[in-house]
Amino acid sequence: MSLAGLAGRMRLQPGAALPTIASSRPMQAAQLARGRPAADLPGTLGALFTLCAHAHRGTAKRAVAAALGERAVSSIEERTALQAATAREQILRIAHDWHRLLPGAPAAEPVLLLRSCPLWREALDPAEQLQALPVWLAHHWLSMPLADWLQVHEADPSGWALQWCNAAATPPARLLRTQSSSMQSMATPGRPLRLLDQPLASMPRLAERLRTEPDFCARPDWQGEPAETGPWTRTVDPVPLPLHNAWMRLIARFVDVLRLAAPQGRDWLAEGALPLAHGEAIAWTEMARGLLVHWVRLEDSPSGPRVADCRVLAPTEWNFHPRGVLAQTLATLHGADCAGQAARAAVAFDPCVEFDIDSGIDCTPAMEPAHA
Repeated sequence: MSLAGLAGRMRLQPGAALPTIASSRPMQAAQLARGRPAADLPGTLGALFTLCAHAHRGTAKRAVAAALGERAVSSIEERTALQAATAREQILRIAHDWHRLLPGAPAAEPVLLLRSCPLWREALDPAEQLQALPVWLAHHWLSMPLADWLQVHEADPSGWALQWCNAAATPPARLLRTQSSSMQSMATPGRPLRLLDQPLASMPRLAERLRTEPDFCARPDWQGEPAETGPWTRTVDPVPLPLHNAWMRLIARFVDVLRLAAPQGRDWLAEGALPLAHGEAIAWTEMARGLLVHWVRLEDSPSGPRVADCRVLAPTEWNFHPRGVLAQTLATLHGADCAGQAARAAVAFDPCVEFDIDSGIDCTPAMEPAHA
């Protein structure tokens, strides 16, 4: 299979009846992992899911450790590396992909600006990169100290980002300014995934569904409905943003960078692991696009423990569910700019694969009959 085939694509159909999202993303984790040595699972899944490889490797490592009855807790160094990798992924999306994917966005800044970010300085370790990040953000993104920006945001989580981007002249402020009106007008239902509120109760139930429902990873639901996960559902978030429009989800991705760069950033991303039956465990990590879950069952072999089965439940399958929050939003889009609005909505929910917008769909609403 080609690299494009391994990744798959999303097809969005704005203005159509549900389902408005179709995915060719293959669910290959179980097929590739079965029979491999348990110790190889982190590397296997990290190679399969290259965009967020660090989160996959760490989650798989903890899942295997829990299934073996070993200590399944990340070290300080591992958590710092996850923090840096997640911030790097978010910054890359904002500074590069948003300019490419958002209609009406200004041209991206020169690559040299991104390369000046300490997260790309290979001579520094992750802790040193993160220590230098607040000054870089204050100068290149915020035009003010990071702590001051977050303090005002916490006092006015609904309005501060809009006020700031209308006044500041930095590249992210200019970019957000071009999108604010269109994305604020795009109403969205809010259906946050809250699996980590009580993980000791929810995770065993989730594991049962992962184990017994063949299509669950491709079309997950919780409590009878599709849910959404992202930076706006962080477990430790002191001021969760309201989710009444697409703009708030876009802003949540921007704020996520600042939270990761703050002094408490190492504790911003929740993670955990839970042993289940003998040789079976589930592990989870909050990553750039939301909550990642791995379930694994191991078996003995002459050469040591090996993978009997595993499942990977990624954020994209929640957020791009054919009947989920984004799909419902797409169904409401009509008018001349519905394709552009569909692109904006997709960027707000941030798939880990490329997407196409079906140009064959007529976004123009039907004319109402004239009344005498």
